[in-house]
Amino acid sequence: MKHSHFYLRLFFWLLTILWMSFIFYLSARSTVGIGQTEVSRFVILKFFHLVEYFVLFILIRLSSGSAKTALILTYLYAVSDELHQVFVPGREGKWLDTLIDLLGMLIGLLFFRLVLTRFRFLRSL
Repeated sequence: MKHSHFYLRLFFWLLTILWMSFIFYLSARSTVGIGQTEVSRFVILKFFHLVEYFVLFILIRLSSGSAKTALILTYLYAVSDELHQVFVPGREGKWLDTLIDLLGMLIGLLFFRLVLTRFRFLRSL
């Protein structure tokens, strides 16, 4: 059983790295053309933040086995992502975005506790 947990966690770490790479890729791209109005653009981009960091939190939680570790690592990645955007032409890093990312993480924490813990094989992770 110990070996299966090791390989399962390794699998989740690989998914985590892939997801982080995807976030990095999106952060390096222009957001021009997203949304037809300022309001729709704002809603779409902030929704992306929620989803990106909801998923990242869940993946790191499954990988590390700790909600506290997942919150810390995910938030540090959110801050580094905003810093990265400072160096991307046409993008800017925003402190507010890290708070929206944090909201996505907290929704992920709630989701994990309410839904995913119902799956027996995930309880031991």
